[in-house]
Amino acid sequence: MLKTNSIKVDDKEFDSASNSLNNIGLTKEQILLKDLKYIAQEYVELEEVKDKFCTAILKNLNDLDFSDLIKYPKYNIKETQIKKEVSASCISGLNFVSVDGSSVIKKFMNVDFSFLKALAVKYYFYKDGKSARIEYYPDLNGFNNYSIQGNFLNRDENLVQNKISMDMTFMEIKLLNKLINRSTDIDFIIIDGSIVPTPINLLFSQDFEISKKYDELLKEYHKLYSNCKEKGIILIGSIKDTRTSALSHLLRDTIQLLKPNKDYLNDFIKINYRKLIDYFSDLELFNKLLKKSERSCIFMCKREIDKIRDTGIKKEIPYYFPLTFYAFYLKTVKYDTPCRIEFFTDESTNFKKAAEKADLISSMLLPISCLNERYGLPIPQIEAHNRAVFKPHEINLLFNNLTRILNQNGINLLEKRRARRPF
Repeated sequence: MLKTNSIKVDDKEFDSASNSLNNIGLTKEQILLKDLKYIAQEYVELEEVKDKFCTAILKNLNDLDFSDLIKYPKYNIKETQIKKEVSASCISGLNFVSVDGSSVIKKFMNVDFSFLKALAVKYYFYKDGKSARIEYYPDLNGFNNYSIQGNFLNRDENLVQNKISMDMTFMEIKLLNKLINRSTDIDFIIIDGSIVPTPINLLFSQDFEISKKYDELLKEYHKLYSNCKEKGIILIGSIKDTRTSALSHLLRDTIQLLKPNKDYLNDFIKINYRKLIDYFSDLELFNKLLKKSERSCIFMCKREIDKIRDTGIKKEIPYYFPLTFYAFYLKTVKYDTPCRIEFFTDESTNFKKAAEKADLISSMLLPISCLNERYGLPIPQIEAHNRAVFKPHEINLLFNNLTRILNQNGINLLEKRRARRPF
């Protein structure tokens, strides 16, 4: 059982009777009367300890000073304080572009068909900062930019999913590059998700087609970064949901480096913060720490690329990515969780300039992300998603026509057994 004054975390801490390896199952009555209450109580006690940890951070904000640490290259937090307040800027006369895509896979016994769609939306904000002119690319109505693919090779399902994911991302990035080449007035680009292709290990996939496609994707990303740098466009990734805990773990290491004692940061001595951090995601932690219009410190992210560069296996990687990637968390509204925001700078840019860029990005995102106090994503990102997501009638139209053509040629698609159970 958790103790709110001193969390004792080990492998057995949250094991209830229903999770014991010696117990093959319980009745519904036992679950309802005992185990549900037990698990709920454990979670309540954990939340109490988490709140104490967050209170300790907020109480010791001034003493949590990273000034002596940020000068070290391997220390990835690059600001002196854990959070700061930001102000909204005037966005009148600015053009924001957001891109998003979606995919649907129809799986059968011997073939998979994937339907992909990617669209970009461009907002030009008028002087009042609220009304805007909206344009869509490549289709003027913001609906038609499809791709359909058939996977006829007998591949592992994970490989099929990776291939489709890469094709989807490639469509989005290529669309952005085409839009940049035909436009001269883009100020901001918001990607729904990370601005770095992931997972980077696919570059070394044993499947030749996957590896080749990933290499092509990296080249398209390189073109996007170059276009943005050449035309002065600020490229950001806006990630709405994430379970990563990179910044939380950096904070744990930082507190340890600052050496809490009875006279300094003693609130952390009372809490087993080093183990407690394992129960936090970045999103949860900074949802508790940030107020509306506050952002976290910036930190260096996507270090997998550095590891590949260090190995020298892919010698062109430094040419693709002579950049430093940063992230931070921004709380745009009161009743929603923060967004994870990613951006890049040249490798030669110092972290002071990177922090200033984070301030600029935050000031531009706040006025376009605060129209709903319970949903704090940028409006262009929301609109791009609404246009890109597949509607049921679209899939039915495309798939029904495909099956009709196959049926005319004597081919009937056999669904997987799990989808055609007679009971």
